Order: sequence, then C-alpha cells, then structure tokens
Amino acid sequence: MAVSSTGSKYGTIGGGELEAILVREALSAIEESRPRRVKVALRPENVPEDAIKTKMLCGGVVEVFINVINPKPRLILIGAGHVGKPLGDLANILGFRVVIVDRDPGLASRERYPYAESILVGDIVEELSKIEFTDSDFAAIVYGEVETDYSALKHLITRGFRGHIWALCSKRRAQWILERLVAEGVNLESVKSRLHMPAGLDIGSETPEEIAVSIMAEIICEIRKCTKPVKSLSLTST
Repeated sequence: MAVSSTGSKYGTIGGGELEAILVREALSAIEESRPRRVKVALRPENVPEDAIKTKMLCGGVVEVFINVINPKPRLILIGAGHVGKPLGDLANILGFRVVIVDRDPGLASRERYPYAESILVGDIVEELSKIEFTDSDFAAIVYGEVETDYSALKHLITRGFRGHIWALCSKRRAQWILERLVAEGVNLESVKSRLHMPAGLDIGSETPEEIAVSIMAEIICEIRKCTKPVKSLSLTST
C-alpha cells in the first residue's frame, strides 16, 4: 500500500482499523522523513508491549515496515546574480531540481544555468505565479532589491507556499520586512517556523560563494532534521 502526504492511499493492506492505523503511522513517518517498523495487535487483550492495541478480534500480531520515498527536492531560486549563481550550482551538485526566476535575461540564461529545470524571466511576482508549488519545494530569495524581495516573499506566503523560505538580507531589513508584512495584514503564524531571514547559518560568510554554502547547509539541515552545529542567523529561529 502506498500513502501520500495528503493521506490518499493506493492499494490496501487489510482494511478496517488495521489500515487506518497504518495510514496514520505512514503520515507520521512522512512528517519525520524516517522509515519505521510498526507492530499491530489484532486483538484487544494480551498485547505485546511494542505493539499497538486494537479492538479487532482476528488474533495475532502484524508487523509492517513503512518506507519513506521522498520526491527529488526543488529549489526555486529568486535572483540569478552574485549569490544566486553559486547557490544554484551547489543545489544542482546536491541533486536538487532548480528553477531560476529573475528580471535580467543576461543573468537568468541557459548558458549560466544549463542544469535548470526552467528559467523564468520577467516581473518576479508574475513569473512566480506561473509555478505550481509542491510539498518538495524550497525557495531562496537572493535578488537583492528591497521591494522585489519583499514582493516575492509576500507572494509566496499569501499563495500558500508550503516549503521553507530563505531570504538573503540583514537583520535590520528582516525585522522591517516582518513588521511590514504584519502591518499589511499577512498572517505569519503558519509560516514563521519555515521562514529563514537572514538566510543561512552563521559561519562568518563573506563572499557570495561562502554565503551560498551557509544557505545550502541550512537547507540540508532542515531536510535532514539535524541539530544545527552553529547558530542560525534567522530572527525567526529564536
């Protein structure tokens, strides 16, 4: 039986209470991004300590292995300039699909990003509106112009972007952006834990390449559910 992150299931593995339990356990495994073994007792009595109790009367204990198959992650890279180029290169090396969004066709080109899944050139918000977001998406806003960065972030949040978002900015600008979003009626509660601004881990980055490494390291950390070895720069992480 296959279970999607939305709870949809394909095939069956017994039906009834057993199947409902396994769907619930599968969703938990997807959330944690970790496989697991589950024991289910098909009886309400004499239940082993490591098994889930049920009201079933079939008898016996079923052991099920739940594997997690994650889709290939996709990085939506908003800004194809100094930081965008090494960030896109790193993402490609690490097996991410990469989408490039920028106003400048000289920067957002197939020559600079031969590996890109797609390259969108034009008004940032208009181009973002053409993308069908998925649960395996991450976004990095590294365009570098205040209003463009703000508009891109607001668009992602209000459109219900479900992944984590990284915004390259100073702490002062990050605070200003957060305050402006709230003033304009944007509810940040559902996105706060997924919003990373300033973007990246605090590794003392100076060059565009080093900044790209710090951002990519934090993206990987979020995917792997790691304990950050160094402090995050993000105001929203405290």
